Amino acid sequence: MSSHAEWLCPRTVPVSAGPFTMGTHDGEIDRSAATDPTAAEWKATNRFSREQPQHTLTLEGFSMGVHPVTVGAYRRFVDGGGYRDPRFWLPRGWTWAQDVGRERPDHWDDKTWSSDDRLPVIGVSWYEASAYCRWLSAGTGEHYSLPSEAEWEKSARGHDARIYPWGDRFDATRCNTRVRGQGRTLPVGDQGAMGGSPYGCEEMAGNVSEWTRSLFRSYPYVAGDGRESEDAEGERVTRGGSWCKPAIRSRVAVRGSNDPWFADTDLGFRVALHSSGLRT
Repeated sequence: MSSHAEWLCPRTVPVSAGPFTMGTHDGEIDRSAATDPTAAEWKATNRFSREQPQHTLTLEGFSMGVHPVTVGAYRRFVDGGGYRDPRFWLPRGWTWAQDVGRERPDHWDDKTWSSDDRLPVIGVSWYEASAYCRWLSAGTGEHYSLPSEAEWEKSARGHDARIYPWGDRFDATRCNTRVRGQGRTLPVGDQGAMGGSPYGCEEMAGNVSEWTRSLFRSYPYVAGDGRESEDAEGERVTRGGSWCKPAIRSRVAVRGSNDPWFADTDLGFRVALHSSGLRT
């Protein structure tokens, strides 16, 4: 990588090629429902079905951002004209941005969410997160993108089917969720190693939920069925817990989804240094 581009680049860690377990099995659901009223409600309303059936998926190697993209990193995109250059935007996203007069994320001028450049950026839509990745790629000569939801899950759980990035038991001290009681985002790395995954990715169980590249479609995950098309319409998958979500949402298998124009105070993203392919 050229030295002039290094200041742009998020820190990433390699995620090795090979199989991993994706999704949630019935035994985990039954155990959670027996002790957690929210899990019992999810089971009764069939909400866990979004994470089933559990299955094995094999990925090529890639690299994943250690932390979510920060306010400081995203500011370079804003100040560098990213919102004025259609080269970085998908056609549907550029049309949306022009129609709504988008020039920055939601809450960009609210110091609650932007007073510290180390805070994870929030208030970004999927369109904006995708545009940032294209801008980053153009500035570095590397191939950055939003991770697929499969890449995200493998980065969070490793190859041993763990429930949380650190293991199988919830630990409120290792993730910024509703249980922790902070009531807002925390600067990335501010609490030390927050729930590090087997590959060294941090904050994948809390702080902010994160956009992925993937369309929301049922399992089993099949990369070639169109769910990884950036041009297709539909809701995009979000992953990870957040500062305002309950403990059950911090499991690595949980799948959220939102329209690509949606933005919120607990939704951000991280980047992948993208792999060359995927096989099932």
